[in-house]
Amino acid sequence: MNRWATTRLVAGREITERLQGRLIRVVTFVTVLLVVAGVTIPGLIQGGSSPVRIGLVGGSAQALAPTLERTASAAKTKIAVSDVASQGAARRALTAGRLDVALSVDAASAHVEVKQSLPAATRAVIEAAVYGAHLRHTLQQAGLAPARVLPALAPVPLRTTTLQPAPADEAARAVAAVAAALLMYVSLALYGGAVATGVAQEKTSRTAEVLLAIVRPSELLTGKVLGIGLTGLGQLALAAVAGLIANGVAHSTTIPASVWVLLPAFLVCFVAGFLLYAFALAAAGSLVARQEEVQLVTTPILMPLVIGYVLVFAAVASPDATWLKVLSLLPPFTAALMPARIALGHIAPWELPAAALIMLASVYAMIRLASRVYANAFMHSGARLSWGAAWRLRARAWQAPP
Repeated sequence: MNRWATTRLVAGREITERLQGRLIRVVTFVTVLLVVAGVTIPGLIQGGSSPVRIGLVGGSAQALAPTLERTASAAKTKIAVSDVASQGAARRALTAGRLDVALSVDAASAHVEVKQSLPAATRAVIEAAVYGAHLRHTLQQAGLAPARVLPALAPVPLRTTTLQPAPADEAARAVAAVAAALLMYVSLALYGGAVATGVAQEKTSRTAEVLLAIVRPSELLTGKVLGIGLTGLGQLALAAVAGLIANGVAHSTTIPASVWVLLPAFLVCFVAGFLLYAFALAAAGSLVARQEEVQLVTTPILMPLVIGYVLVFAAVASPDATWLKVLSLLPPFTAALMPARIALGHIAPWELPAAALIMLASVYAMIRLASRVYANAFMHSGARLSWGAAWRLRARAWQAPP
């Protein structure tokens, strides 16, 4: 059997074992549920906001109903006006929660009553409507035609020309950038950690002796990384499809225009980032002497992922910063920062191929390094090894299985 056939068998074994486990099904279900909830809940909350109920007490206030509705519509504020017979009835409705605001108007002033607080947007609508009505009444009392005076009182239109206008979906781009970075961080940490844990389990349980009697270390290492990576990729694809379908049904979240570039870029960054981190974590898992040491050897490797995720929030605030462009080209940070920059739309065309070439070279170098450390340390018994000690060990002369 050739090397690639053996590697495919090992990868198939990893996929089968993980799909048969209950944990993978639970994690997949929870991930899909969280993505769907994150897409639909904001729209439900925004769409379900109820209008502010305003009770108009007396004829003067009730005459303001059309003006209040026009002003609220222009201010994009939801209100619902109703007539109330008396001040006492309005107060009882406020106390019982049937009204939010009670408005009464006399010749010299307007009076607003609320149970606890008056929203700023509602106050602005009421003030504008009362002021407009008062102005018209004063002009009529003075014998002046409002149609001739009001245009002179209107503010002069101010035309603004923006040389570099922000995209209309700027907020959606920022959300997509943070979401992509968070999903990348969680995915790489979760599946990369699974590689390290699997390697450590095989080493400490002496399963390695059985496996290495059949396959080479490089085949076992590559098969494990590919098997876990394909399983994780399937989970991510399922979550992404579920999120897009949920948004297509609920129409609750603005999809940025950059999403169609972001999705394939995220896929490429995940594959490259997973290979970089998974091979490093697999080598780290082969260094341990006890299962409890896995977290100790993997934490330093995963720290750049945490830093990259945190830096995305700074990237949203300063997407054109020079430090951001430089860091996004460095392999430990590329997986988190490059999809975020693509989502924000602040990336030069040359940066994508440059990042791809640097990442490919880094993945190749990591595979060479991890393969040697893994082959040297996997069958080593005794205390936990350092990377340098594992590199210097004389590897066992593995023979190809017949």
